[in-house]
Amino acid sequence: MARNGTGVPVDKARAARLFEQAAQAGDADAAFALANMLRDGEGIPQDRAAAQRWLQRAADGESPEALQELAMAEPDPARAALLFRQAAHALTHRVR
Repeated sequence: MARNGTGVPVDKARAARLFEQAAQAGDADAAFALANMLRDGEGIPQDRAAAQRWLQRAADGESPEALQELAMAEPDPARAALLFRQAAHALTHRVR
């Protein structure tokens, strides 16, 4: 994969474009990966606002990792607990 060089040369900008295409098509895992790349400025300009939007979109798509990340950043303990429960549920019922 272009992000880490598995089978192809590393090309993080291309990876971000591919993740964005997949995320636009509804792939929650791609939305989560894109959110992380945007947050860190990995191969693309850093954009924390866009990263947060993609993270939320990934969570809306039941990405356990996105739900967990939102839970860890949530200042309201009750809301954080709910997000952690949703993450656990999503992980248990993940289709692979």
